[in-house]
Amino acid sequence: MTPVLLLCGLLAVVILLALGVPIYLVLTGVATAALMLDGKSVAGIAQHVVDHLNSPALVSVPFFLLAAVLMRGGGVAKALFDAAITWIGWLPGGLALAGVAATALFAAINGSSVATALAMGSLLVPMMIEKGYKPGFAMGLTAAAATLGILIPPSLPLILIGLIAEASIPRLFLAGVIPGLLQAALFAGYVLLVARKVGGAPMPLATRAEFARHNLNALPALLIPVVILGGLYGGFVTLTESAVLGAVVSLLVVVLFFGNRRPREIGGFFVEAVDRTAVVVVIVIGASLLSAWIIRSGLPQDLARWVIDSGLKPWQFLLVLNVILLLMGMFLEGVAIILIVVPVVAPVMHQIGIAPEHFAVVMVINIELALLSPPIGLNLFVMSNVTGRPVAEVLRGTLPFFGLMLGLLLLVTFVPQLSTWLPSVLMPRP
Repeated sequence: MTPVLLLCGLLAVVILLALGVPIYLVLTGVATAALMLDGKSVAGIAQHVVDHLNSPALVSVPFFLLAAVLMRGGGVAKALFDAAITWIGWLPGGLALAGVAATALFAAINGSSVATALAMGSLLVPMMIEKGYKPGFAMGLTAAAATLGILIPPSLPLILIGLIAEASIPRLFLAGVIPGLLQAALFAGYVLLVARKVGGAPMPLATRAEFARHNLNALPALLIPVVILGGLYGGFVTLTESAVLGAVVSLLVVVLFFGNRRPREIGGFFVEAVDRTAVVVVIVIGASLLSAWIIRSGLPQDLARWVIDSGLKPWQFLLVLNVILLLMGMFLEGVAIILIVVPVVAPVMHQIGIAPEHFAVVMVINIELALLSPPIGLNLFVMSNVTGRPVAEVLRGTLPFFGLMLGLLLLVTFVPQLSTWLPSVLMPRP
Protein backbone atom coordinates (compact mmCIF):
# COMPACT_ATOMS: atom_id res chain seq x y z
CA MET A 1 0.00 0.00 0.00
CA THR A 2 1.38 3.40 -0.97
CA PRO A 3 1.82 6.11 1.69
CA VAL A 4 -0.41 8.39 -0.38
CA LEU A 5 -3.31 5.92 -0.30
CA LEU A 6 -2.86 5.41 3.45
CA LEU A 7 -2.78 9.15 4.15
CA CYS A 8 -5.84 9.80 1.96
CA GLY A 9 -7.74 7.01 3.68
CA LEU A 10 -6.96 8.24 7.20
CA LEU A 11 -7.85 11.81 6.24
CA ALA A 12 -11.13 10.58 4.77
CA VAL A 13 -11.97 8.79 8.03
CA VAL A 14 -11.26 11.85 10.18
CA ILE A 15 -13.08 14.30 7.88
CA LEU A 16 -16.19 12.13 7.46
CA LEU A 17 -16.41 11.54 11.22
CA ALA A 18 -16.02 15.28 11.86
CA LEU A 19 -18.86 15.92 9.39
CA GLY A 20 -21.15 13.64 11.37
CA VAL A 21 -21.32 10.64 9.04
CA PRO A 22 -22.19 7.52 11.11
CA ILE A 23 -19.04 5.84 12.31
CA TYR A 24 -19.97 2.39 11.00
CA LEU A 25 -20.42 3.75 7.46
CA VAL A 26 -17.14 5.62 7.62
CA LEU A 27 -15.06 2.71 8.88
CA THR A 28 -16.65 0.00 6.76
CA GLY A 29 -16.78 2.09 3.58
CA VAL A 30 -13.28 3.58 3.70
CA ALA A 31 -11.59 0.35 4.84
CA THR A 32 -13.40 -1.80 2.25
CA ALA A 33 -12.54 0.61 -0.56
CA ALA A 34 -8.90 0.80 0.52
CA LEU A 35 -8.55 -2.99 0.82
CA MET A 36 -10.05 -3.50 -2.63
CA LEU A 37 -7.76 -0.86 -4.13
CA ASP A 38 -4.89 -2.74 -2.52
CA GLY A 39 -5.92 -5.94 -4.27
CA LYS A 40 -7.98 -7.80 -1.67
CA SER A 41 -11.06 -9.58 -3.06
CA VAL A 42 -14.63 -9.12 -1.83
CA ALA A 43 -14.70 -12.78 -0.75
CA GLY A 44 -11.49 -12.26 1.25
CA ILE A 45 -12.95 -9.21 2.97
CA ALA A 46 -16.15 -11.10 3.85
CA GLN A 47 -14.15 -14.02 5.24
CA HIS A 48 -12.10 -11.62 7.36
CA VAL A 49 -15.29 -10.16 8.86
CA VAL A 50 -16.73 -13.62 9.64
CA ASP A 51 -13.49 -14.71 11.30
CA HIS A 52 -13.42 -11.65 13.56
CA LEU A 53 -17.08 -11.90 14.53
CA ASN A 54 -16.46 -15.45 15.74
CA SER A 55 -15.37 -14.20 19.15
CA PRO A 56 -16.61 -15.39 22.57
CA ALA A 57 -15.96 -11.91 23.98
CA LEU A 58 -18.30 -10.36 21.39
CA VAL A 59 -21.10 -12.69 22.50
CA SER A 60 -21.00 -11.05 25.94
CA VAL A 61 -21.73 -7.57 24.56
CA PRO A 62 -25.54 -7.87 24.09
CA PHE A 63 -25.96 -9.19 27.63
CA PHE A 64 -23.85 -6.44 29.21
CA LEU A 65 -25.87 -3.91 27.20
CA LEU A 66 -29.18 -5.48 28.27
CA ALA A 67 -28.13 -5.26 31.92
CA ALA A 68 -27.15 -1.62 31.41
CA VAL A 69 -30.48 -0.72 29.77
CA LEU A 70 -32.48 -2.46 32.50
CA MET A 71 -30.52 -0.68 35.22
CA ARG A 72 -30.90 2.74 33.64
CA GLY A 73 -34.65 2.43 33.21
CA GLY A 74 -35.46 0.35 36.26
CA GLY A 75 -35.21 2.85 39.11
CA VAL A 76 -31.88 1.54 40.37
CA ALA A 77 -30.15 4.94 40.38
CA LYS A 78 -32.54 6.36 42.98
CA ALA A 79 -32.20 3.33 45.26
CA LEU A 80 -28.40 3.60 45.21
CA PHE A 81 -28.53 7.35 45.77
CA ASP A 82 -30.89 7.07 48.75
CA ALA A 83 -28.65 4.43 50.32
CA ALA A 84 -25.52 6.55 49.78
CA ILE A 85 -27.17 9.53 51.52
CA THR A 86 -27.75 7.45 54.66
CA TRP A 87 -24.02 6.69 54.83
CA ILE A 88 -22.36 10.02 54.04
CA GLY A 89 -25.12 12.62 53.63
CA TRP A 90 -24.35 14.11 57.07
CA LEU A 91 -20.87 15.24 55.97
CA PRO A 92 -20.20 18.74 54.55
CA GLY A 93 -21.28 18.56 50.93
CA GLY A 94 -23.02 15.30 51.85
CA LEU A 95 -25.53 15.38 49.01
CA ALA A 96 -22.75 15.83 46.45
CA LEU A 97 -20.65 13.13 48.12
CA ALA A 98 -23.61 10.76 48.01
CA GLY A 99 -23.98 11.60 44.33
CA VAL A 100 -20.36 10.63 43.65
CA ALA A 101 -20.74 7.38 45.62
CA ALA A 102 -24.04 6.46 43.95
CA THR A 103 -22.63 7.29 40.52
CA ALA A 104 -19.61 5.05 41.14
CA LEU A 105 -21.91 2.21 42.21
CA PHE A 106 -24.23 2.79 39.26
CA ALA A 107 -21.20 2.81 36.93
CA ALA A 108 -20.17 -0.59 38.27
CA ILE A 109 -23.59 -1.87 37.23
CA ASN A 110 -24.23 0.11 34.07
CA GLY A 111 -20.96 0.37 32.09
CA SER A 112 -21.96 3.43 30.04
CA SER A 113 -21.00 7.05 30.73
CA VAL A 114 -23.84 8.62 28.76
CA ALA A 115 -26.46 6.35 30.36
CA THR A 116 -25.02 7.18 33.79
CA ALA A 117 -25.18 10.90 32.99
CA LEU A 118 -28.83 10.57 31.93
CA ALA A 119 -29.88 8.58 34.98
CA MET A 120 -27.92 10.49 37.64
CA GLY A 121 -28.33 13.90 35.99
CA SER A 122 -32.12 13.78 36.04
CA LEU A 123 -32.06 12.60 39.66
CA LEU A 124 -29.13 14.35 41.34
CA VAL A 125 -28.89 17.80 39.74
CA PRO A 126 -32.44 19.04 40.52
CA MET A 127 -32.10 17.84 44.12
CA MET A 128 -28.72 19.55 44.58
CA ILE A 129 -30.03 22.83 43.17
CA GLU A 130 -33.12 22.60 45.41
CA LYS A 131 -30.86 22.10 48.46
CA GLY A 132 -28.88 25.24 47.66
CA TYR A 133 -25.93 24.04 45.58
CA LYS A 134 -24.74 26.28 42.77
CA PRO A 135 -26.17 24.96 39.47
CA GLY A 136 -22.81 25.00 37.68
CA PHE A 137 -21.20 22.91 40.41
CA ALA A 138 -24.08 20.42 40.47
CA MET A 139 -24.02 19.93 36.71
CA GLY A 140 -20.22 19.81 36.48
CA LEU A 141 -19.90 17.24 39.26
CA THR A 142 -22.55 14.97 37.78
CA ALA A 143 -21.22 15.20 34.21
CA ALA A 144 -17.69 14.42 35.40
CA ALA A 145 -18.69 11.66 37.83
CA ALA A 146 -20.71 9.98 35.07
CA THR A 147 -17.48 9.32 33.17
CA LEU A 148 -16.77 6.63 35.81
CA GLY A 149 -19.22 4.52 33.80
CA ILE A 150 -16.50 3.65 31.30
CA LEU A 151 -13.60 3.22 33.74
CA ILE A 152 -15.13 1.08 36.49
CA PRO A 153 -15.95 -2.39 35.08
CA PRO A 154 -17.85 -3.62 33.20
CA SER A 155 -17.00 -1.07 30.51
CA LEU A 156 -17.96 -1.07 26.83
CA PRO A 157 -14.82 0.88 25.74
CA LEU A 158 -12.61 -1.64 27.56
CA ILE A 159 -14.45 -4.45 25.77
CA LEU A 160 -13.85 -2.73 22.40
CA ILE A 161 -10.17 -2.18 23.19
CA GLY A 162 -9.84 -5.82 24.19
CA LEU A 163 -11.54 -7.02 21.01
CA ILE A 164 -9.41 -4.85 18.71
CA ALA A 165 -6.10 -5.32 20.53
CA GLU A 166 -6.82 -9.02 21.20
CA ALA A 167 -6.19 -8.49 24.92
CA SER A 168 -7.81 -10.25 27.89
CA ILE A 169 -11.03 -8.37 28.66
CA PRO A 170 -11.27 -9.64 32.27
CA ARG A 171 -7.75 -8.31 32.90
CA LEU A 172 -8.71 -4.95 31.35
CA PHE A 173 -11.75 -4.81 33.64
CA LEU A 174 -9.50 -5.31 36.67
CA ALA A 175 -7.11 -2.64 35.41
CA GLY A 176 -9.84 0.00 35.62
CA VAL A 177 -10.80 -0.65 39.26
CA ILE A 178 -8.04 1.21 41.14
CA PRO A 179 -7.92 4.24 38.77
CA GLY A 180 -11.73 4.40 38.92
CA LEU A 181 -11.74 4.42 42.72
CA LEU A 182 -8.96 7.02 42.69
CA GLN A 183 -11.03 9.25 40.43
CA ALA A 184 -14.05 8.95 42.74
CA ALA A 185 -11.80 9.73 45.73
CA LEU A 186 -10.38 12.83 44.02
CA PHE A 187 -13.89 14.11 43.31
CA ALA A 188 -14.96 13.41 46.90
CA GLY A 189 -11.92 15.23 48.30
CA TYR A 190 -12.64 18.26 46.12
CA VAL A 191 -16.27 18.28 47.24
CA LEU A 192 -15.22 18.29 50.89
CA LEU A 193 -12.78 21.13 50.17
CA VAL A 194 -15.28 23.47 48.49
CA ALA A 195 -18.51 22.33 50.15
CA ARG A 196 -19.18 25.63 51.96
CA LYS A 197 -18.44 27.74 48.88
CA VAL A 198 -20.90 25.87 46.67
CA GLY A 199 -23.75 25.66 49.16
CA GLY A 200 -23.12 22.14 50.37
CA ALA A 201 -24.79 22.08 53.77
CA PRO A 202 -24.83 18.67 55.52
CA MET A 203 -27.95 16.54 55.20
CA PRO A 204 -29.86 15.50 58.35
CA LEU A 205 -28.49 12.32 59.92
CA ALA A 206 -30.61 9.34 58.88
CA THR A 207 -32.57 7.54 61.55
CA ARG A 208 -32.00 3.83 62.10
CA ALA A 209 -35.28 3.04 60.38
CA GLU A 210 -34.38 5.17 57.33
CA PHE A 211 -30.88 3.66 57.20
CA ALA A 212 -32.24 0.11 57.24
CA ARG A 213 -35.03 0.80 54.75
CA HIS A 214 -32.90 2.55 52.12
CA ASN A 215 -30.02 0.09 52.34
CA LEU A 216 -32.30 -2.94 52.13
CA ASN A 217 -33.96 -1.33 49.11
CA ALA A 218 -30.57 -0.90 47.40
CA LEU A 219 -29.32 -4.39 48.27
CA PRO A 220 -30.87 -6.16 45.25
CA ALA A 221 -29.15 -3.70 42.89
CA LEU A 222 -25.79 -4.42 44.51
CA LEU A 223 -26.24 -8.10 43.68
CA ILE A 224 -25.61 -7.31 40.01
CA PRO A 225 -21.91 -6.36 40.17
CA VAL A 226 -21.40 -9.17 42.69
CA VAL A 227 -22.82 -11.69 40.21
CA ILE A 228 -20.97 -10.27 37.19
CA LEU A 229 -17.57 -9.58 38.72
CA GLY A 230 -17.63 -12.07 41.60
CA GLY A 231 -18.54 -14.94 39.33
CA LEU A 232 -15.98 -13.93 36.72
CA TYR A 233 -12.99 -13.42 39.03
CA GLY A 234 -13.99 -16.22 41.36
CA GLY A 235 -13.47 -18.59 38.45
CA PHE A 236 -17.06 -19.83 38.47
CA VAL A 237 -18.07 -18.48 35.05
CA THR A 238 -16.53 -17.20 31.83
CA LEU A 239 -16.86 -13.63 30.57
CA THR A 240 -19.89 -14.51 28.43
CA GLU A 241 -21.55 -16.51 31.19
CA SER A 242 -21.05 -13.65 33.66
CA ALA A 243 -22.70 -11.26 31.18
CA VAL A 244 -25.68 -13.62 30.78
CA LEU A 245 -26.04 -14.00 34.55
CA GLY A 246 -25.80 -10.23 34.94
CA ALA A 247 -28.60 -9.68 32.43
CA VAL A 248 -30.82 -12.30 34.08
CA VAL A 249 -30.25 -10.91 37.58
CA SER A 250 -30.83 -7.35 36.30
CA LEU A 251 -34.17 -8.40 34.82
CA LEU A 252 -35.23 -10.14 38.03
CA VAL A 253 -34.15 -7.18 40.18
CA VAL A 254 -36.04 -4.65 38.05
CA VAL A 255 -39.20 -6.76 37.83
CA LEU A 256 -39.32 -8.00 41.42
CA PHE A 257 -37.86 -5.13 43.46
CA PHE A 258 -38.26 -1.85 41.59
CA GLY A 259 -41.95 -1.69 40.79
CA ASN A 260 -44.41 -3.61 38.68
CA ARG A 261 -43.68 -2.92 35.06
CA ARG A 262 -45.90 -3.65 32.12
CA PRO A 263 -44.72 -6.28 29.62
CA ARG A 264 -44.55 -3.59 26.94
CA GLU A 265 -42.11 -1.56 29.04
CA ILE A 266 -39.87 -4.58 29.69
CA GLY A 267 -40.09 -5.39 25.98
CA GLY A 268 -38.91 -1.88 25.21
CA PHE A 269 -35.75 -2.49 27.25
CA PHE A 270 -35.02 -5.58 25.15
CA VAL A 271 -35.61 -3.67 21.92
CA GLU A 272 -33.21 -0.93 23.03
CA ALA A 273 -30.58 -3.52 23.97
CA VAL A 274 -30.89 -5.21 20.57
CA ASP A 275 -30.60 -1.85 18.84
CA ARG A 276 -27.46 -0.92 20.78
CA THR A 277 -25.98 -4.38 20.18
CA ALA A 278 -26.48 -4.04 16.44
CA VAL A 279 -24.61 -0.74 16.52
CA VAL A 280 -21.70 -2.30 18.41
CA VAL A 281 -21.48 -5.30 16.07
CA VAL A 282 -21.45 -3.12 12.96
CA ILE A 283 -18.79 -0.91 14.57
CA VAL A 284 -16.69 -3.99 15.36
CA ILE A 285 -17.00 -5.06 11.71
CA GLY A 286 -15.76 -1.66 10.58
CA ALA A 287 -13.00 -1.72 13.18
CA SER A 288 -11.78 -5.14 12.06
CA LEU A 289 -11.61 -3.97 8.44
CA LEU A 290 -9.86 -0.75 9.43
CA SER A 291 -7.39 -2.73 11.53
CA ALA A 292 -6.69 -5.14 8.65
CA TRP A 293 -6.10 -2.22 6.31
CA ILE A 294 -3.76 -0.42 8.70
CA ILE A 295 -1.77 -3.59 9.46
CA ARG A 296 -1.56 -4.37 5.74
CA SER A 297 -0.14 -0.88 5.18
CA GLY A 298 2.78 -1.57 7.51
CA LEU A 299 2.11 1.59 9.54
CA PRO A 300 2.20 -0.12 13.01
CA GLN A 301 5.49 -1.84 12.15
CA ASP A 302 7.00 1.41 10.88
CA LEU A 303 5.80 3.24 14.01
CA ALA A 304 7.27 0.57 16.27
CA ARG A 305 10.64 0.77 14.49
CA TRP A 306 10.62 4.56 14.77
CA VAL A 307 9.84 4.47 18.49
CA ILE A 308 12.58 1.90 19.14
CA ASP A 309 15.15 3.73 17.01
CA SER A 310 14.33 7.08 18.62
CA GLY A 311 15.01 5.66 22.08
CA LEU A 312 11.72 6.87 23.53
CA LYS A 313 10.93 5.40 26.93
CA PRO A 314 7.43 4.00 27.51
CA TRP A 315 6.32 6.96 29.65
CA GLN A 316 7.61 9.41 27.01
CA PHE A 317 5.67 7.63 24.28
CA LEU A 318 2.53 7.66 26.45
CA LEU A 319 2.93 11.40 27.07
CA VAL A 320 3.04 12.03 23.32
CA LEU A 321 0.04 9.73 22.89
CA ASN A 322 -1.86 11.61 25.61
CA VAL A 323 -1.40 14.92 23.81
CA ILE A 324 -2.66 13.39 20.55
CA LEU A 325 -5.65 11.78 22.27
CA LEU A 326 -6.60 15.00 24.08
CA LEU A 327 -6.62 16.86 20.76
CA MET A 328 -8.62 14.10 19.07
CA GLY A 329 -11.08 14.16 21.97
CA MET A 330 -12.05 17.71 21.10
CA PHE A 331 -13.38 16.64 17.69
CA LEU A 332 -14.18 12.91 17.82
CA GLU A 333 -16.27 10.73 20.11
CA GLY A 334 -14.67 8.03 22.23
CA VAL A 335 -15.53 5.04 20.06
CA ALA A 336 -14.06 6.75 17.00
CA ILE A 337 -10.85 7.48 18.91
CA ILE A 338 -10.55 3.83 19.95
CA LEU A 339 -11.14 2.54 16.44
CA ILE A 340 -8.62 4.91 14.86
CA VAL A 341 -5.85 4.72 17.47
CA VAL A 342 -5.87 1.17 18.84
CA PRO A 343 -5.13 -0.68 15.55
CA VAL A 344 -2.12 1.58 14.99
CA VAL A 345 -0.74 1.80 18.51
CA ALA A 346 -1.55 -1.60 20.09
CA PRO A 347 1.21 -3.47 18.20
CA VAL A 348 3.72 -0.82 19.32
CA MET A 349 2.85 -1.41 22.98
CA HIS A 350 4.24 -4.93 22.90
CA GLN A 351 7.41 -3.76 21.17
CA ILE A 352 8.33 -1.13 23.75
CA GLY A 353 7.15 -2.94 26.87
CA ILE A 354 3.86 -1.22 27.76
CA ALA A 355 1.33 -3.64 29.28
CA PRO A 356 -2.04 -3.86 27.49
CA GLU A 357 -3.80 -3.07 30.78
CA HIS A 358 -1.78 0.12 31.25
CA PHE A 359 -2.40 1.23 27.67
CA ALA A 360 -6.14 0.51 27.93
CA VAL A 361 -6.61 2.55 31.10
CA VAL A 362 -4.67 5.48 29.64
CA MET A 363 -6.93 5.29 26.57
CA VAL A 364 -10.12 5.19 28.65
CA ILE A 365 -9.15 8.15 30.86
CA ASN A 366 -8.50 10.15 27.69
CA ILE A 367 -11.94 9.13 26.43
CA GLU A 368 -13.41 10.27 29.75
CA LEU A 369 -11.80 13.65 29.14
CA ALA A 370 -13.20 13.65 25.59
CA LEU A 371 -16.71 13.31 27.06
CA LEU A 372 -16.14 16.66 28.78
CA SER A 373 -14.25 18.41 25.95
CA PRO A 374 -16.05 20.89 23.68
CA PRO A 375 -17.27 21.01 21.00
CA ILE A 376 -18.18 17.28 20.87
CA GLY A 377 -18.25 16.29 24.58
CA LEU A 378 -21.36 14.12 24.89
CA ASN A 379 -21.75 14.45 28.65
CA LEU A 380 -21.89 18.23 28.33
CA PHE A 381 -24.82 18.00 25.94
CA VAL A 382 -26.55 15.28 27.95
CA MET A 383 -26.38 17.40 31.10
CA SER A 384 -27.55 20.49 29.22
CA ASN A 385 -30.48 18.54 27.81
CA VAL A 386 -31.41 17.04 31.20
CA THR A 387 -31.30 20.39 33.05
CA GLY A 388 -32.33 22.78 30.27
CA ARG A 389 -29.32 25.03 30.96
CA PRO A 390 -26.71 26.25 28.43
CA VAL A 391 -23.79 23.98 27.52
CA ALA A 392 -21.37 26.80 28.41
CA GLU A 393 -22.64 26.79 32.01
CA VAL A 394 -22.18 23.00 32.22
CA LEU A 395 -18.67 23.36 30.77
CA ARG A 396 -17.65 25.94 33.38
CA GLY A 397 -18.85 23.60 36.12
CA THR A 398 -16.76 20.71 34.80
CA LEU A 399 -13.44 22.61 34.67
CA PRO A 400 -12.22 21.76 38.23
CA PHE A 401 -13.08 18.10 37.70
CA PHE A 402 -11.44 18.12 34.26
CA GLY A 403 -8.27 19.34 35.98
CA LEU A 404 -8.49 16.53 38.56
CA MET A 405 -8.90 13.98 35.77
CA LEU A 406 -5.85 15.38 33.97
CA GLY A 407 -3.91 14.87 37.18
CA LEU A 408 -5.18 11.28 37.37
CA LEU A 409 -4.14 10.72 33.74
CA LEU A 410 -0.59 11.86 34.49
CA LEU A 411 -0.47 9.73 37.64
CA VAL A 412 -1.60 6.61 35.78
CA THR A 413 0.82 7.38 32.93
CA PHE A 414 3.83 7.63 35.24
CA VAL A 415 2.78 4.87 37.68
CA PRO A 416 1.71 1.88 35.57
CA GLN A 417 1.30 -0.26 38.69
CA LEU A 418 -1.99 1.55 39.38
CA SER A 419 -3.48 -0.31 36.42
CA THR A 420 -1.34 -3.44 36.27
CA TRP A 421 -1.08 -4.50 39.93
CA LEU A 422 -4.63 -5.81 40.44
CA PRO A 423 -4.69 -7.90 37.21
CA SER A 424 -1.28 -9.36 38.08
CA VAL A 425 -2.50 -10.40 41.53
CA LEU A 426 -5.93 -11.77 40.66
CA MET A 427 -5.23 -13.06 37.15
CA PRO A 428 -1.48 -13.70 36.88
CA ARG A 429 -0.25 -14.62 33.43
CA PRO A 430 0.94 -18.24 33.11
